[in-house]
Amino acid sequence: MSLHLIEPDLGRISGGAAFNRAVAEAAGPRIVLHSVPGSWDEPGPAESAAVNNLLAAVTGPVLLDGLIATALPEVMTDPGDTNRTEQGSPILLIHCLADSDDRAACDRERQVVSAAPAVITTSRFTAAGLESRYGIRAEAAVPGNPARPQSSGGGGGHFVCIGAIEENKGQLLIAEALTELMATETARPDACVQEAALDEVAAEESLRVTFAGPLVDADYGRRLQAACQELPAGRADVVGELSPDEIDALYSNADLLLLPSRSEAYGMVVAEAAAAGIPAFVTAGTGAEEPLGAGLGLPRTVGAWAQALHRWLTDDEFRTELTESARRNRPHVKRSWTDTAAEVLRVTAEHTRPIAPPASAEQHGPPAAADRKQRSNS
Repeated sequence: MSLHLIEPDLGRISGGAAFNRAVAEAAGPRIVLHSVPGSWDEPGPAESAAVNNLLAAVTGPVLLDGLIATALPEVMTDPGDTNRTEQGSPILLIHCLADSDDRAACDRERQVVSAAPAVITTSRFTAAGLESRYGIRAEAAVPGNPARPQSSGGGGGHFVCIGAIEENKGQLLIAEALTELMATETARPDACVQEAALDEVAAEESLRVTFAGPLVDADYGRRLQAACQELPAGRADVVGELSPDEIDALYSNADLLLLPSRSEAYGMVVAEAAAAGIPAFVTAGTGAEEPLGAGLGLPRTVGAWAQALHRWLTDDEFRTELTESARRNRPHVKRSWTDTAAEVLRVTAEHTRPIAPPASAEQHGPPAAADRKQRSNS
């Protein structure tokens, strides 16, 4: 019997969609992926009906993407659906935690994870967050990470930032950090050695940053473009959404990945860069530190990032140490998507009831959250 993975069709590339697609492809017929179209920024009755109709139509266990569940919590908490009474409530796949500052979102998150018979997350960071917030034990199915050719580098100063162009990903911080870095060096004639090192990189035209990813927030995109125009010509390029082959080409001549996200559940691009032997700078305290091997976790301030980039550009020993460490670690960061799919299927099998004759919702209700809390402490 196939597992039905139900996700929202966001109409763009995202880390969650990439995870879902890769797991389904790795599992073959054992996982069937269903993408539900709709206005998922503000879902309403049409989206709710589409999801409920799909739940009623499929035969077999269901793995529901957390973006749907937290947007439409009634999908998890209403016991009336045929699929939920025969198979139990859908198992949840949580890609990221709700914003801790959004009380309503956290309330919805608490409702759905408490109603689910099991929760799968795509990182240990997210699993730990759910247990800390709600006492709910989740199982982590870490993303696959195929082998990649080793990056040949771009002369030491080619930075790449891959992710949706939006406030959370923080591309603007990078542009501002580079602006501060260059302005500081211009104003420091006494720092002769370091300034000479920075000038050498700049003179070779190797100091540049490439921003790649779909435009999600048009206003933020305009602000990023304006900030890039404040840099010397050729130093920053916003290239938009790239194909997988184009992403591979970008990694092939990159020196350092930058990911200054405000929040991050895992950071698949950090793992991808590691597979190419590319170190990374990420935001400290986010899930991007989980796959981080060679690199730094930094405070999310312009000054901290400007200082770290200055060190990268001017300290040959530091730069070489991180690069060599990333290249040594390449064989150890590979992971098969087949292994990830196996984890998803294992958890699903352990928490799925066999199909039985219809019975009352009382008999087949989801296990209480308190029971799962007790199991997590055993």
